[in-house]
Amino acid sequence: MGAVARRDVLSWLGKGALGAAALGIAGEPAFAAGGLTALVGATLVDGTGRPPVRDATVVLAGDRILAAGRRRNLPRGVRVVDVAGKYVIPGLWDLHTHASFFATTLPALHVVHGVTGIREMMGMPETHDVRRQIETGELLGPRMVIGSTIVDGPGSIWPGTDIVRTPEEARAAVRRAHAAGADFVKVYSFLSPSSYEAIAAECRRLRIPFAGHVPARVPVQDALEQHTHEHMYNLFSSTSDDAEALYARLRSLPDDPADPNWWGRQAGRLERAAVATHSPARASALFASMVARGAWQSPTLFVERNMSRSPEMIVNDPVALERLRYIPVELREQWATIMSGRPVRTPEDVAEGVRFGDARLRLLGEMHAAGVGVVAGTDAGFAYVFPGFSLHDELALLVRAGLSPMAALRAATSEAARCAGRAHESGTVTPGKQADLVVLDADPLADIRNTARIHAVVSRGRYLGPADRARVLAGIEEAAREPVGAPVTPMGCCEH
Repeated sequence: MGAVARRDVLSWLGKGALGAAALGIAGEPAFAAGGLTALVGATLVDGTGRPPVRDATVVLAGDRILAAGRRRNLPRGVRVVDVAGKYVIPGLWDLHTHASFFATTLPALHVVHGVTGIREMMGMPETHDVRRQIETGELLGPRMVIGSTIVDGPGSIWPGTDIVRTPEEARAAVRRAHAAGADFVKVYSFLSPSSYEAIAAECRRLRIPFAGHVPARVPVQDALEQHTHEHMYNLFSSTSDDAEALYARLRSLPDDPADPNWWGRQAGRLERAAVATHSPARASALFASMVARGAWQSPTLFVERNMSRSPEMIVNDPVALERLRYIPVELREQWATIMSGRPVRTPEDVAEGVRFGDARLRLLGEMHAAGVGVVAGTDAGFAYVFPGFSLHDELALLVRAGLSPMAALRAATSEAARCAGRAHESGTVTPGKQADLVVLDADPLADIRNTARIHAVVSRGRYLGPADRARVLAGIEEAAREPVGAPVTPMGCCEH
């Protein structure tokens, strides 16, 4: 783009409030490097919660959104992409993922399904290597927020876990995570209450957030400093009329060296039984406290619901079988090992799981209505939770729980970015934000399942149209056949 065209663009930006805002946010735009691209004619659902804008124009300058709003005449030299009849939304975030170190497959699989940002819940050196390769343009992949290695107590079954037995060891683990460059500390189910309290204090001192499982022996009321609570764990136990007795029982349970997950299964059974003694008053008080302290809920509804089924139902699901071709061969083998170790469930077991899942949906709807921040996360990378694909399954379940389609969409865009500490640069289609967008064939506000009807994805300003996405998917499928020697992924705990 020559100097005359640059003057044209700056003049064009200065003609209206929208252009002036872009100049104020981004300064002189970086269009010299990559030129300008305009998506023209779509309905814009910008992620802010404002009403959709029909016949919109979104102008991109490299990796930034330069302007977004109603259609306007464009300056000379702009590349125009006609998306009339489509719907433009912000790039999606999945705030609970694993296994992005499968570098030749899973990062790109997220992106082609519209997931342009992820929060990896267990950081390894290989995870940080993948982020560096994505940031330098060597790999197609999402923006990444990376947690520490898992910090957990004795009995943890994750490989590479930082096991802590005392408050002193817990504080040291936080210091190690901070020194290693983690964006947050990942906590887990087997931590003792005293170790958990020490982690919270050390994170506060170092000004690093912590997130993950609320430990099974810790009531949610005592976990309000934790940035995000994953999987809705402990909520029924914490809101039971018998909460004090339940937690006394949990704290009295002995470890079983022969079966480390025995203790986790007991916690899960007590949680399901606690539905019968749920107290709406206790729940209301807890939700008010979560709102006041800014604690977020990442419910991961899909993985919990999926794992309530019998293993043969999961592995023979036609949708799963179709998606499996994009999963690396080593990861498929690990998933098969996980599923082979799960007990067959009777029809009565499955029905009980469905009832518990429905109770969780109702509780999440009440939590959202009370003002607790709810974000979209999937556990992608865990067995039969497919990177990219499963976020759309999660959004459908959020709507089933009572969120409106707009609220569910924001749980994966603006609210997710705010939770991840990226609201200043991501989550909405507004001037100055990063150029991560999804172009849909149908209206997501009419049916949230339409987020899966993807026409194109814009990742870091790069437009991936239908042919580009097909080419990337074909490359992923081919790469998935080749072993790459990636680390072992989590086997899971605390009976889903």
